[in-house]
Amino acid sequence: MALTRLAEGFRQDVRYGIRQVRANPGFTAAAVLSLALGIAANTSIFTLFDQVLLRLLPVENPRELVQFRMEGGRFGNQNGDGVHTFSYPLYNAFRDQNTVFSGVTGFMTGTVSLVSGDRGQSVESTWVAGNFFSVLGVTPHIGRVLSTEDDRPGDGAHVVVLQYDFWQARYEGRQDVLGSTIRLDGIPFTVVGVAAPDFEGTNPGLLTQLWAPVNARAALIPNWRQTIENERSSWFYLFARLRPGLTLEQAQAEMRLVHDRQKQQELGGEFFAKFPDTKDRFLRQTMSLIPASRGMSAIRRTFEQPLIVLQSFVGLVLLIACANVAGLLLARATARQREIAIRGAMGASRAQVVRQLLVESSMLALAGGVAGLFLSVWLTRGLVRFLPYNEDVLSLSTTPDARILLFTTAVTAITALVFGLLPAFRGSNIPASTVLKDGAGSVTGNREHVRMRKAFVALQVSTSLVLLIGAGLFVRTLDNLRKVDLGFTTENVVMFAVSPATRYEPARKLQLYRTLMESLATVPGVRAVGANTSRLLTGGRWDSQISIEGAPRADGNVPWSFFNAVTPGYFEALGIPVTMGRDFTWNDWGGSRQLALVNQALATEHFSATRAVGQRLGQGRNVPMDTEIIGVFGDAHYHDVRGTVPMQTFVNMDSAIDRVNLLNVYARIQGDPRAMMPLLRQQVGRVDADLVISEMRMLDEQVNRRLANERMLSFLSGGFAVLATILAVVGLHGVLAFVVARRTREIGIRVALGAGRAGVIQLVVREMLMMILAGVVAGAAAAYLAGSYVETQLFGVKAAEWSVFAAGVLALLTAALVASFLPALRASRIHPMHALRHE
Repeated sequence: MALTRLAEGFRQDVRYGIRQVRANPGFTAAAVLSLALGIAANTSIFTLFDQVLLRLLPVENPRELVQFRMEGGRFGNQNGDGVHTFSYPLYNAFRDQNTVFSGVTGFMTGTVSLVSGDRGQSVESTWVAGNFFSVLGVTPHIGRVLSTEDDRPGDGAHVVVLQYDFWQARYEGRQDVLGSTIRLDGIPFTVVGVAAPDFEGTNPGLLTQLWAPVNARAALIPNWRQTIENERSSWFYLFARLRPGLTLEQAQAEMRLVHDRQKQQELGGEFFAKFPDTKDRFLRQTMSLIPASRGMSAIRRTFEQPLIVLQSFVGLVLLIACANVAGLLLARATARQREIAIRGAMGASRAQVVRQLLVESSMLALAGGVAGLFLSVWLTRGLVRFLPYNEDVLSLSTTPDARILLFTTAVTAITALVFGLLPAFRGSNIPASTVLKDGAGSVTGNREHVRMRKAFVALQVSTSLVLLIGAGLFVRTLDNLRKVDLGFTTENVVMFAVSPATRYEPARKLQLYRTLMESLATVPGVRAVGANTSRLLTGGRWDSQISIEGAPRADGNVPWSFFNAVTPGYFEALGIPVTMGRDFTWNDWGGSRQLALVNQALATEHFSATRAVGQRLGQGRNVPMDTEIIGVFGDAHYHDVRGTVPMQTFVNMDSAIDRVNLLNVYARIQGDPRAMMPLLRQQVGRVDADLVISEMRMLDEQVNRRLANERMLSFLSGGFAVLATILAVVGLHGVLAFVVARRTREIGIRVALGAGRAGVIQLVVREMLMMILAGVVAGAAAAYLAGSYVETQLFGVKAAEWSVFAAGVLALLTAALVASFLPALRASRIHPMHALRHE
């Protein structure tokens, strides 16, 4: 019976709430719009936050997975991030000498040219140990997955497993793809299966389009067997699955013992016999295990902190929206004092009044949540465009799923409570006798309501200032990075990758790449063209110790350099000056001499300004110094925009031709570069139909991609800060309008007694000035305290930069004074006779 009465009462509250919402369209629109913007901002950021930072890998019991990590420095060759990569012999030791894992597996990623039928394209591949799918617990959709039999030592089976979405896009989901032959860099491989639909690889957000046995990579890469057997070559990412009942700490303790035994064995090898002074540092290396339930995401590594910062920003935006709507509801409750008092006099309890007001606020929150959800889809699509990845490998969804719907529902429910509960309790706490005897109370409200609305304004002002200061820091950071002298010219340069879809012997590649470069240079509108192996501003790096005659070799002070292999024309295409000596020429191509150019930083560090040209160096420590320096080029960034320019050594590409599969071409264009892109594609096809082109874009766009973090933080924080300020200004304007209405009689009397318009304006503005100043002080203090968290995201500006704080305070005070002036101006025009009749 009680439940029936409660349900009937709720239905009545809903019907009455709908009538109230319809009867006040202006109020409803303002409230719903404020909430929709706040909820949309939160939902859009959380959509990426969830996929990048929170979701577990779609594998069997993902919380049992761990990843290996090495700290304390590396020795030898590195391919990967240098922290989570290991040598293949060390992988074998971890796999075979443990009792804590049900399986240890490994993988490496790369790009290959795939040709099937008459179509070629560049695809993202992962080369895996044969037990990769079994350790992760991934089943096939059709066919089978790879097995240990496919990954035979010496020469793995030439078989691949396709990713489901790639299978759908490339092969239209055809079953007859099983057993078909495709060519990877010209080598035939057989498709044996398609992985389960939800498995996209161990790099969440970025698709792996196919998997192949790591030992089969020997068919594509010369000397791959030497790489696999080399204890000092780290390139394999290792995952493992804990045995049931064991903890990560227990597994780590055992694996460190295994690692220590392996280190003692390695100390007897050739490397440490040659470099005995490195033994102590080698022994200080520490292996650790980290949770791997969420995979190893490149997007997460790059965008984790920006997404956390942005999620905090949008949370503050929603707080401002809630404060704004709470202020509107307080004003609405004040205007309904007579109605509420009459309901109380007729027997309605305070709980019933509170329930009615909460139902109305929940309806507003529901409308705002629905509108925000639809708006968030559009916002999320815009967010994804900030990510520096090609759409064909980016697998972040912009469509809300069950998790996002649950999040939006939770945010909407919390929002309804945050902005609805306090106004409901305050609005219901009205003495009926006072209101019914005093008609003015129904319009103006009491001082407590005014103080509460002022408190909401102070909260909005302080929060808006935090966002404005944060946005100012990120905008300054982006501006500073854009002003960095890169050392090369980005305007009117087209860049693209070229990889052969077949395997060529070194002599054939020498001729092919020279023909390609010379042919591209003849295209009308091409001013200069060159190529390298380590693409500009992608974070990729090729670095090594170097040997220089007379340079110090003491431990900890070994000469080191970044390397790149380039063709003739590279420096001209990018506008990098050769300041001493000469550039590479095609007459050097294919010769017996090992030639290099070094940058100004290396020449200054190890040679006098005039002695670098003609000197010799070697790549590695205590190796023959067989490379002649023929020139010095100007310092230029190619790894990153931040930081100083490292020492660089650029060798002639012909000396590394057996290791070159992918060529990064740069063409300086006279005229419209985008109009030249089809012509460049056609010319590459004329040279060799088996050359696959990928990632063609402007070099300016590549710079923007490298600054994706900073661009995302700058544009989005700026947008959210402006939105928050607008909401705060609207709230301030509403409070002052309410104050003017409340003090209409007083203002009329002051005018009748001779007060001028300037005095009235000053009176009204002063009403909120203390609250605004209190909000500014609180916001500045909060921004200062939060500055340490974003310090690592800044460049060329301090977290406590006074000019940014001053600009934020000035912008907010200006907006607040403008919002205050309009109600004050209306107050100054109040006629005394109208005011004295005011109720």
